[in-house]
Amino acid sequence: MNATIVLSLATTVISLTALVISILLTRRQLRLVSGGNHLPVVLDAFKETRSAVWFEAQEYVLSELAKEHESDCGHRGLPEPARIRVNTIGLFYDDLGKLVAHGMIDQSLVIGAYGTNIVRLWDALAPYVYTERREHGLHFWIYFEDLAARTAATHPEVVYAHLHLRSRPPRQEPNSIGPAG
Repeated sequence: MNATIVLSLATTVISLTALVISILLTRRQLRLVSGGNHLPVVLDAFKETRSAVWFEAQEYVLSELAKEHESDCGHRGLPEPARIRVNTIGLFYDDLGKLVAHGMIDQSLVIGAYGTNIVRLWDALAPYVYTERREHGLHFWIYFEDLAARTAATHPEVVYAHLHLRSRPPRQEPNSIGPAG
């Protein structure tokens, strides 16, 4: 009788263990499938931020915008060439911020990829955005602002450390003379 009870308990434990493992694997698969649906969005974002138009707009926002236009003109008051450059940055980060805020994309991926540029660009555009909000009562680029706040609170170095990213310095100095070949 004792052997029957032990065998029943062992069978129950094995069954429960198999059930738990099955649930964990199913949850992992669902998470991977869900993330896979967003892969094209992430890849398009990476592609957009490597274009000449992006780099020109970013440089303009960081270096020229405040020199050329007072922030009290807001977003709508900017002349078209400036507004186009500002929109290149602002619309992109606002849309990316929507995906992060709604849990569609992991914020650590975005912070790790774009780093403190999110904060720098927000800081450059915030005075124009706040003027726009004051004058028109909008929640203009609120997701961009949220993304900048999240990034300021979680420095990219924290993301890299959490991922346990490794380094591999060059095996020799770039200007040193290697073996004759």
